[in-house]
Amino acid sequence: MFKKNIILISLLFIAMIIISPFSFALIEHGSMKIFAVSGTDSAMDANLEIEIHAGTGQILTNINSLVGNATQESQKNAVNATDKVIGDTKTKFDYVFNIQSGAYSIDGPSAGAAMALLMVSMFKDRNISNDVSMTGTITQDGYVGDVGGIYQKSKRASEVGIKLFLIPYGNRDQVVNIDGEVQKIDLVDYAYKEWGLKIVEVKTLNDVLSYVSKDIDQIDINSIPDNTKDLFIPEKLEYSNALNPMRNLVNKYILDSEDKLKEVKDNLNNSSLIKDPGIQENILLVIEGADEAIRNAKIYSEKNYLYSAANNSFVAIANITIANEIISNPSVLSLSSTAFNERLNTLEEKINLTEKRSTLCSLDKLEWCIGARQRLTWAKDKLNSLKEENTKDPLTKISDYSYAISWVEISNDFLDIGITDSKYKFIESSEFKVLAQQKIIDVENKLALSSIEISKDEDLLKRLNSAKINYSRGWYITSIYDSSTAMGVLVSREEGTETVFNNSLFQAKYDKLITELRSNKELNSEEHVWSKMYLDHAIYFYKSYENSLITDSEKAQADLRTSNSIVNIAVSLFEVEDEIISYYNSADIQIIISDINNETNNIIHTKNIDDNQKVYIYEKETSRNNTVLYVILGGLFLIIVIVIIEVEIIRRKNSKEFVHKQISHLDEMLLEGRISAFTYKEMRSKYLEELRLIKEKESKKNNLKSNLKVKKEHFSINPIQDEKKESKKVEIKDKEKQKDKTKLSLKKGL
Repeated sequence: MFKKNIILISLLFIAMIIISPFSFALIEHGSMKIFAVSGTDSAMDANLEIEIHAGTGQILTNINSLVGNATQESQKNAVNATDKVIGDTKTKFDYVFNIQSGAYSIDGPSAGAAMALLMVSMFKDRNISNDVSMTGTITQDGYVGDVGGIYQKSKRASEVGIKLFLIPYGNRDQVVNIDGEVQKIDLVDYAYKEWGLKIVEVKTLNDVLSYVSKDIDQIDINSIPDNTKDLFIPEKLEYSNALNPMRNLVNKYILDSEDKLKEVKDNLNNSSLIKDPGIQENILLVIEGADEAIRNAKIYSEKNYLYSAANNSFVAIANITIANEIISNPSVLSLSSTAFNERLNTLEEKINLTEKRSTLCSLDKLEWCIGARQRLTWAKDKLNSLKEENTKDPLTKISDYSYAISWVEISNDFLDIGITDSKYKFIESSEFKVLAQQKIIDVENKLALSSIEISKDEDLLKRLNSAKINYSRGWYITSIYDSSTAMGVLVSREEGTETVFNNSLFQAKYDKLITELRSNKELNSEEHVWSKMYLDHAIYFYKSYENSLITDSEKAQADLRTSNSIVNIAVSLFEVEDEIISYYNSADIQIIISDINNETNNIIHTKNIDDNQKVYIYEKETSRNNTVLYVILGGLFLIIVIVIIEVEIIRRKNSKEFVHKQISHLDEMLLEGRISAFTYKEMRSKYLEELRLIKEKESKKNNLKSNLKVKKEHFSINPIQDEKKESKKVEIKDKEKQKDKTKLSLKKGL
């Protein structure tokens, strides 16, 4: 019995050993060489070191300050990706990451794939050859993503002895500056011919592991297919009438970005100002990014995925702006650049002008106005950040400025759509003040309970800050749009941290939106602009997911998560759009007559005047100045006419003839029995009194005339003539007396 127990205990002990973390043939300390592009110099090499110990899943960082904060997110993804390959490692070990480099800065995410490769090798007890390195981001599903600076990193890798360099799938085509000329090269062929470096494209962590396990000498780059990334092209999409304006904008953006890209390439070739090779390489990076974004925008546009096309066009224009700013004026890169400060002043002026213009939006295009105000506030928030922070590296500052100025331009494009000949102008209603505040609180409460670090999530931070800014200025509806999209982003981030993606939950949300926004009625409607825009964007990635299910399961999962992120934003927007649009369609319209052309006028002044279920709007000002002038002149004319009539009436009432007529009329009414004797007596006395007053006035008037005549005679300016007149008058009187005497004599004779 005792012997049997000993055997049982031994078996249990062996089982515990097998299931313990130490069952792995683990290399506890591993290292490999990685590469980074410097902010002011060419690419430099760095040492990635990882320590793995039994623990509880803690991820510790021992990285110098020159490495970006996004590295920590890459570490988490790398740990998750390793767990998928090895299994049961994520929570049973602690991980310590260390990157040592003399580079100006390190693009943390680009080391993600290398981190995952190193950890898998350590768990498999296989050292990575010093001849092998790679660059690329990593998703928690093990998908290797794009990074910048591949040409520079490859070149530096060849210089320090790397023989096999792995890059993300679809990046063999590179735009580079060789001997002062911008040109496009096939990096796989170029690197082998010029540097003797073998470059291989990889899609997944499993691809990486398969190449790392091979003998480098046996890898034939000529047998590796050209995996230049082909963008997935789905069937053509029927878009809603609500998105017709975006159709026109996309066409404009693609043409503009192509013209500007050609111009910036010519400027770079002809520029003698850019001496620093590191700056040249960074310019080439953004040019390459713009080139790819334009190609993608064309494909999206052809298939009517309008938001996808517009978004890529925006990225292209922002990248071109970055390159053009540096090429035309390299001093913008200095820490206290006068040129850069002037750019910020110009940006502020454009923002202020666009803010005033946004008050002219038409009520029937309020969704485009909201989109314009959102982007305007993003630009303003970015401007404030650039003014306050002096610690950002120059390239980041130029990038932030370029995105801000691009947002202002797009805001004006949206206002071109939103400002129509409609009679009614859009005013944000304070009816939504409480809801706007609650939406912000909801996001903040969810953040307080979440593990998401908002300081590392620029998109989430941008939307939440914008919601607060818009709330403070009285743009409540715009605030609701921003906080709703922030909530959509936050929900997606939380769902992205889950090990197992909830496919059924996603499908329910996706199908519900399709039903609500893709019906024939909605396709013909001009409402729900932004939820429709985002849904179409999500549809693209969902179709890409379906297309990749068989050929590339890891890419399929990445596309599905992307589609889910966009769907969450669309769901949040659709809920508030419905409420806001219904309110404006059903509430009573109260007109505010206000001179909207006056630059001092601002909708903020009207934010507290709303009553329940009343929408206060501006009435369109059409030739108002002339209308007001005509009204004033017409009013004056009427007043003059009325005054003349009243004067005439008063004059007539005050004449003797009028009073005599009234007395005669009074006599008639008494004789006909229409008035009593008492009334007759009272009224006749009144008229007689009026008649007495009139006679009294006439007497005074006659006396006044007589006095004036006397004065006139007294103050005559011709006394000789006056004397003759007096003499003549005396002579006439004497003759009249003589006649009278003669008449009297005749009478006496008879």
